[in-house]
Amino acid sequence: MNQDQIIFAGSVLVLAVLIVVSLLKRAKQRRAHHWPSVVGHIESTGVTLSSGGGQPGAAAYYAELKYSYKVDGQSYQGALRRRFILKGRADKWIDGFAKSNSLTVRYNRENPGDSLVLDDDHVLPASA
Repeated sequence: MNQDQIIFAGSVLVLAVLIVVSLLKRAKQRRAHHWPSVVGHIESTGVTLSSGGGQPGAAAYYAELKYSYKVDGQSYQGALRRRFILKGRADKWIDGFAKSNSLTVRYNRENPGDSLVLDDDHVLPASA
């Protein structure tokens, strides 16, 4: 195998992994619509700039909020992270949660530590 074939095979493999990860994430979101929900509390929020590993045009702002919730008296934690091109959009998205200090958390009945925050459960500012 020559170098071009190795690079092509590696690119196809990376693309396949990204597609599988995306499909698994979407499948979890569909399942989570049927999971029970509890009121969670926002523990922290932040917006950071990531350089994208030195690749041109890969830099982005990441808005992250960390939350906690309880199921049957047991405490759990989770995080929600979104990618934005513009810092103002990331700040606006975080502010939509931070104003209330609480959010709806969906959790898996079989594994309460497995949680998700769905956009459908919240009225948020438009995201990029």
